[in-house]
Amino acid sequence: MAKPKALPQGVLNSKQMLNKINKESDSLGLVLLYGTETYMIDGAVNMLKKVCLGPGAEDMDFASIDTRTGEKFDMGKLEELISMPPWMSPKRLIVVRQSGLPGRELSDKDLNVLKNIPSSTVVVFFEENVDSRKKAFKAFVQYGTVASMAGFEEDELLNWIGNRFGKEGLKVNYDAATSMASRCSGNMMELVNEVNKVALYCQSKNYTVVTPEIVELCCPADLSGRIFDIMDSCGSGNAASALGTLDKLIINKEPMVMIRASIMSHIKALIMAKEAGNPNVLIKRTGMKEFRAKKICQQANNFSMNSLIKLYLTAADLDSDFRHGLIDERYSLEIVLVKAAAKTDGNPGSFS
Repeated sequence: MAKPKALPQGVLNSKQMLNKINKESDSLGLVLLYGTETYMIDGAVNMLKKVCLGPGAEDMDFASIDTRTGEKFDMGKLEELISMPPWMSPKRLIVVRQSGLPGRELSDKDLNVLKNIPSSTVVVFFEENVDSRKKAFKAFVQYGTVASMAGFEEDELLNWIGNRFGKEGLKVNYDAATSMASRCSGNMMELVNEVNKVALYCQSKNYTVVTPEIVELCCPADLSGRIFDIMDSCGSGNAASALGTLDKLIINKEPMVMIRASIMSHIKALIMAKEAGNPNVLIKRTGMKEFRAKKICQQANNFSMNSLIKLYLTAADLDSDFRHGLIDERYSLEIVLVKAAAKTDGNPGSFS
């Protein structure tokens, strides 16, 4: 199994950060949380509110600056908010979203504000993207706590799905859990909604175990997962299985244009994975979810780089032929899959 993506020195991962909020909240002052996983970020905010704010004190001791709503970030306003002591809470909590401050050039006055946050206040900056090479980012690491709020790693994600169903009195088998993770591409907010939906369905039917069949019935179509299955079959040289999966997608009325685009995109991802060599590099280059990156890299091992490039060019040519009315759409897809199955590391066939 691949190691987790390396973080910049001094930066915590999401699990470490949530543990720090839960167990060491007194040590928090200046905090920078970055990433696009809103479930993790919202969870961190809710935890901070619980440990910092007194009952019913949010109106008095909580402040927010959010540039996404058109509000401009002003360091003077932040300094003014920091100077106000908590009224009814252990600590005053200030949340600043998308300020861009970690990517700016900081003046000595700005640095002085960040360095001298009083022990009675926690200031949390949320940024979607940061550059760890910037001096401002390094200042946050030096004077505060910085964490990357990415989603769970694969094992943690599957455990989370199991625990979430467990709270509803349900068990989930491995195949069902991986299917749900794949359908939601590891997106936590989508997973929360799908788990809740499946749990309600199972409870209404008095089921005690979540199976792949139930997931298939309740959750959005897993086109991405089926494309993985198709390319797995191709990677093992099994054209019949790949064509069978394609046939099922078409019978289920999956739009042909989506199938074609997904296969092209998947072959391109395999090329990038082959070039990267391992999931960590692929994640760093593309921002791909760790769950997907591991599967793509593992699958890429079944193909040579040369065969993948030829396959992509063949698919592009056939796509052009279809658009110009020179070939049937389904037949063009079948040709791609047969050629993919004929040219794998386990099957030294050749493209014509």
